[in-house]
Amino acid sequence: MKVTVDGLELDLPAGTSAIDAVFAAGRDVPYFCAHSYLSPVGACRMCLIESGSPRKNPDGTFVMEGEGDAAKPKIFWFPKPMAACTMQATEGMHIRTAATSEVVAKSQAGMMEFTLLNHPLDCPTCDKGGACELQDRAFEYGYGASRFGFDRRHADKHYPLSDFIILDQERCIHCKRCVRYFEEVPGQEVLDFIERGGHTFIDTEEGGLPTGFQGNIADICPVGALLDNVARFRGRNWEYDHNPTTCTLCPVGCSITVDARNGRLERIVAGENREVNEAWICDAGRFGHGFASEGRLTQPLVRVNGELREATWDDAIAAMRQGLAYTNPADLGLYLGSDSTLEEGVSLEALAGLLGTRSVDHWPRYPVGVSAPAATLTDVGTADAIVVLGADLGEEAPVVELRVLEALRGGIIPPEFPHGTAIADLRLVERPTRKPEKLAVIGPDSRLSRHAGIRVNEERASGGDLLGALLNPRTDEARAVLKLLTDAKQPVVILGADVLNNPSGAFATQVGDLAMRTGAKVLAIPAGPNSKGLAHLGLVPRFGGLGYARLSDAPAAFISRLDPGKRARGFTIVHDTHLTDTARLADVVLPAVTNYEKRGTTVNLEGRLLPLRQSALNAGEAADLTRTLAALAEALGVRTKVRGLKSAQALLRDRLGVNVENLPESGVIQSLGQRHEAPTGLRHTPNLWTERMVPKPNPSSDPRHLTIDPRFELPMAAQPGGDD
Repeated sequence: MKVTVDGLELDLPAGTSAIDAVFAAGRDVPYFCAHSYLSPVGACRMCLIESGSPRKNPDGTFVMEGEGDAAKPKIFWFPKPMAACTMQATEGMHIRTAATSEVVAKSQAGMMEFTLLNHPLDCPTCDKGGACELQDRAFEYGYGASRFGFDRRHADKHYPLSDFIILDQERCIHCKRCVRYFEEVPGQEVLDFIERGGHTFIDTEEGGLPTGFQGNIADICPVGALLDNVARFRGRNWEYDHNPTTCTLCPVGCSITVDARNGRLERIVAGENREVNEAWICDAGRFGHGFASEGRLTQPLVRVNGELREATWDDAIAAMRQGLAYTNPADLGLYLGSDSTLEEGVSLEALAGLLGTRSVDHWPRYPVGVSAPAATLTDVGTADAIVVLGADLGEEAPVVELRVLEALRGGIIPPEFPHGTAIADLRLVERPTRKPEKLAVIGPDSRLSRHAGIRVNEERASGGDLLGALLNPRTDEARAVLKLLTDAKQPVVILGADVLNNPSGAFATQVGDLAMRTGAKVLAIPAGPNSKGLAHLGLVPRFGGLGYARLSDAPAAFISRLDPGKRARGFTIVHDTHLTDTARLADVVLPAVTNYEKRGTTVNLEGRLLPLRQSALNAGEAADLTRTLAALAEALGVRTKVRGLKSAQALLRDRLGVNVENLPESGVIQSLGQRHEAPTGLRHTPNLWTERMVPKPNPSSDPRHLTIDPRFELPMAAQPGGDD
């Protein structure tokens, strides 16, 4: 359809909103309430435009103006400016923005004046300062001066909605983004407007906000009303080093931005990745970062006379050389955490091949993989039938839960324009109707269970037995689940820990048969953040080798970022970020970097290669696994061909046939070839929040902890009139 914006004619797809038409034309219009993944409601009234459209005669022809060749459809203009976010652009529509219309410019300035009427003048102390949409738009579209000389409304400035979110009621501009978010995304009606008119404020039910996805409201708040209590008062936005990277706390691989200041990780905010997390992250990924800056190991430790003492890397290499002098290199066990990058994994694989060791493993992992057609997260979000089998998504892959809920409310994914994701998708509606009949949850109780139309909570309803029952249904529940899958056009089956921990001998065949009979795609949740990627490297016990479960039987061991709480029979080297229980038992402890500080590549549960980028954190002498393995090789008197990131990426090209040097932030899905599988001997229990991730109270966020030296306290006299 043809739409004209400020005299520029555009060709746009049907259904485009007027606000997206404006941005598609390269023009600008201010907005506070609209959000790409929320319903447009026109609450802030800032995106005002003048708009008009042609009309048709009874015979279907356009009403024309002019004569002869100069005749053209007559534009009938709305009598007053309209909100662009709730208006659909139509064929022949004409739009005027503030750039060409004095009426629009004056209307937007008037709305800005109303918005600022009761807004406090505390920008110098507001955490949102420097990244505040209200600041920017007031400068661009406001009058620049206030005409009101009375006191502003006063309300609670430190109102806790939960342990993680603090509300400043004075700053709230009632855009309703937070209310719509809870209703539309996690499906939790826990936040709403209270009172009316100038007394309106937002509040939650007793008990506060539910843990899971509450932190996202701090991201979408256009002003400083909703703040991350973990990062509150930690720094100004322009003081942070903003680093876009990938979260590796679970296998989803959400896009995040790590904000560091003076070498400390102070804040994590969500990044947009339309294919993965859209614009949301879980609370663990947002608030559970305190360990990255607290209690870190910053230099090697060497055991001397039974005690671990600080040492240099040269001292640590000498200690490893001495401790491994009488150990056959082929007997050295090599074990790494499954959040390690592909580059680190291929480095360890190369060293294992050089030493000839068979005791190699990564943990956590499952003993078997799935070869059925793989589902992407977009497939989950647009599915018309979903069966969750033996998974607690809240612990295993939280954002997958949001994509399931997205499917229940219609699977509407906003379109993409040259200016980015659509600002207002008119198909999204407030308080959407969900269709629980599209979801079956089989297995343990979980947060997702209450949204399911079919709910089976039985001990026998997990593992290969259930898969067999679905293929040959004998119960009403199994028949209902099978019918749900067979009747659907785009079904998806999600497999979790209860199924993957103890697969039967015919597990892979049963999954394949189920997918073939129903046409379903399968999304198996890996045990670790990069388990899916590391499975394509030879990082499982070879014939006769000792797996992670038998680490204590190894003659000697190198353990990277794992904490089994035990050591090898002989010389033990631990590579970790903190002095864990296992590190306390080790002979040499080498400091590691967190994944926030790494450059490399991870593979999420879809098989999507995602980049990790290094944040500016103070880690002392800590090193990633690739450089640490080079030091170990030096101690063993061998020279590995991987000594840094570039050589590891070159080996990945040869080993897996992938080029990971310049991955886009959204990542790419690419086949990595053969998987390597082996029994584990252990059961993996997903646990998203570990003990060291739980944030400690932030005294600086509570004004009651602030003290003022009386020598510097100024006398404050009451001033007549307002606070302008």
